[in-house]
Amino acid sequence: MANKKGGLGKGMDSLFGTNRISPEALAHSKQAVRNPDVQEQIVNISIDKIQANPFQPRKNFRPELIQELADSIKQNGLLTPIIVRPMGSDYQIIAGERRFRAVQLLKQTEIAAIVRTTNDETMATLALIENLQRDDLNPIEEAQAFQLILDQTGISQSALAQNLGKERTTVANSLRLLKLPKKVRDLVETDSLSMGQARALLGLKNQSSLEHVLSLILDKDLNVRQTEQLVKQVNEGPVDSKSAKAVSPYALDLAHRLEEKFGTKVKVQGSRGGRGKIEINYLSQEDLTRILSLLEIEVD
Repeated sequence: MANKKGGLGKGMDSLFGTNRISPEALAHSKQAVRNPDVQEQIVNISIDKIQANPFQPRKNFRPELIQELADSIKQNGLLTPIIVRPMGSDYQIIAGERRFRAVQLLKQTEIAAIVRTTNDETMATLALIENLQRDDLNPIEEAQAFQLILDQTGISQSALAQNLGKERTTVANSLRLLKLPKKVRDLVETDSLSMGQARALLGLKNQSSLEHVLSLILDKDLNVRQTEQLVKQVNEGPVDSKSAKAVSPYALDLAHRLEEKFGTKVKVQGSRGGRGKIEINYLSQEDLTRILSLLEIEVD
């Protein structure tokens, strides 16, 4: 994530060169976001005339962070004006919604702003970039923002990834999260489920097992590796309620580590009494000899 900001800056000038967005308009708007007071007139606008950005990818603003920003503004003033566009007699925020909310919290009646005319596509792009540069979107918000840009501009995933300084697979994997049921997406948004766990759930062959697998992940506090192992186990055959209850994070993790060591499928089953068994699969006599060698067992 460390080079994200550099990637964003590097590709912005060519991001929409062959699409519906004017690259000149985008570059001009980008300059205002980075250095808004260069050759720009700053005006004070009434708070009640300003509307939120309809393309804002961030759905949840943490109150404690807005309060911290408000405290800073109260102490030091608003160091960077927000950027808005005219909408009839009112204005819409292009960049700076956190600052706007903080000023609202202070019950100030006006805010310093730069007025700029721009289109919907540029607004959507700048809102995404502003949040990506702060690196504080949750995985679902980021995926929704990627999809919005793709829908608005018609560019490919590869082009979007290149111009945001990301790998194409990163963008593709992010977009796949939008295929998850709303319940799972909500858990990711609230940090109850990680992006890695959510991606593992996409590997379920039978999505009817999703609720059951999800409850196991949450109840047993499985990590990403254990979640992947559980999904693999479910895909290999039906898991009845009795056997599912016996699944433990320890057994899943141990099986995964043994598979890495032996290079073959391993199943670990345990019981409440502390007993259990370990099954190690082998594909041929030669494969068995290899495994025995790893165990330092000599066979005549």
